Amino acid sequence: MNPFFATENPDDPDAVNGMALRRAHHAVFRHYAEDGEEFYGSADHDTEMARLRSTTGLPLNEVKSGVYCYMTLKSLPQLKQLQEETARLDLSRLKAIDRAVSMLGSVVDQENYDIIDKMLVDLFTPTKPNEELPSAHKVTSRLNKLIGDIDSSVAHDKRKRKSRESEAPGQCDLDFHVGGTHGTSAMTLTADHVTMAAIKEFILEASKEHDITPVEALVKLITGEITPPADVTIYAYAPLGEDGTIDESASAYVPGFGHTTAAGTEMAHAMGSTTVDLRSAKDHTIAGYVPPDSVRAYAQGRDGTCIYPGCDHPAWKCQLDHRVPYEEGGQTTAANLFSLCQHHHNVKTDRRAFYVPDPVTGDIVWLFADGTYAVVDPEGLFARHTTPTAPRWKCTLDDIQRIKRDREQFFAKGHAILDAYDIDRDYEACVAALIELEREYRLEFPFYPEAN
Repeated sequence: MNPFFATENPDDPDAVNGMALRRAHHAVFRHYAEDGEEFYGSADHDTEMARLRSTTGLPLNEVKSGVYCYMTLKSLPQLKQLQEETARLDLSRLKAIDRAVSMLGSVVDQENYDIIDKMLVDLFTPTKPNEELPSAHKVTSRLNKLIGDIDSSVAHDKRKRKSRESEAPGQCDLDFHVGGTHGTSAMTLTADHVTMAAIKEFILEASKEHDITPVEALVKLITGEITPPADVTIYAYAPLGEDGTIDESASAYVPGFGHTTAAGTEMAHAMGSTTVDLRSAKDHTIAGYVPPDSVRAYAQGRDGTCIYPGCDHPAWKCQLDHRVPYEEGGQTTAANLFSLCQHHHNVKTDRRAFYVPDPVTGDIVWLFADGTYAVVDPEGLFARHTTPTAPRWKCTLDDIQRIKRDREQFFAKGHAILDAYDIDRDYEACVAALIELEREYRLEFPFYPEAN
C-alpha cells in the first residue's frame, strides 16, 4: 500500500471533505505565491484585505494569515509545488511556517530558504499508510531548531552579557503591587524554573501535610505559622556526557516548567541530591500495579504528551495506562505503560480505541472500533533515542550543536534588546520586545531590566 496521510484517506468521507476545504482555501490564496504579471505583493494592504474579506466572507485575521502565508511560499518553491499539487497544508500549518521563517528577517540568502524548503517537503511527505499529518506545533518545533542552525549569531555586547549572566544561580525577583481591586494587593515572584518548581513542591507538600489549601499553605509558610517540610522531590531530565555522567553544561528539562536557562541549569545541579539513570528504568519490571518513580519518569519523558492522536496534554499531567490491562496479565513495565489524559484513557477503557506501539520505529498505531487507524509519532524528550533503530541515549555533536544554536539565537537576541535599552532607556518598549521574543521561542529570558 502506498504511503499517505490520514487527512488524505480516499475511503474516509471526513478526510475527503477536509481535502475539499483545504483546496478551497488554496484556490483563494494560491495567486499570492506567484510572481507573474499580476504580482499581488505590490497591492495596497488595506484595500486588498477589505476586498478579499468582502468577496470570501472570511474573517479579517484569516484573510491576513492566508495572504501572508502564501506570500512566504514564494521563497519555498518545493513546498509551494507540493501545496499546488496536494493542498496538503491548512492555514494553521502554513501560519506556523510563516511565523518561524519570519524569524530570519527580511533579507535571507536563498540557500538558507532551500534548506528549510527541503526539510518541510520531507516533513510533509508521508512514509507510511494513514500517517498522521504533522501538527502546527511539530512544524514550529522543527523549524525553530533548524533556523537556530541557520542563524546562530546576533550582534550584542558580550561584556554586558557576561555581566548580566554572572548573577548567582536561582536569583529571584519579588515585587509587591499595592492598590488592587476590592481592597486587595498582590505579590509577584519570578525565579528560574528549578527554584520555582521547588517552591511549588514545598507549598503542595505543606498543603497535604496540614490538610489545607495550597493558598493557605503559602500564607502560613511565609508568615511562620507552620514550618516547611523537611524535604521535597522535584524531577528534572538532564542528558549524559560522553563519559556516562551528567553533562552539567547542558540544559535540563523540568516537567511543567520547561528547559532551564544558564542560571536554572546551575541551580538544578546545585540542588540535586539524587541521580537516577533512566536507562535501567526502560526494562525494569515489578510485580505490583503501581510503577516506581523511575519507570514513571521514563515513560513520561519518552511520550512527552498524551499519546492519543492530536492530543498535546503534557505527559506529566496524564495517567499511565497499562496498555495490556494488569488484570489480564499486562506487566508493570515501561513497554506496557503509556501516557493518556483522563479523557482519552476513558476512550481506551471503553474499548472505542486501542493502540499498539511499534517497537522498531517508536510509532503508536491507534486502532478504532470502526475499522480505521491512525499513526502517532511521539515527540518525547528522548523517544527517538530509545528504539532499536536509534538505540543511543546520548545526543550527537550535531544534536547538541543544534540545541545550543537555537538557544544562543534566543539569548543573543534578548541581550541585543537589552543593549538597545541601555541606550534609549525605553523600558516599556524593551519589556514588550522581550515578551514577544519569549512568545516566539517559547523560552524564558531571565534578565529583565529594572523599571526606571
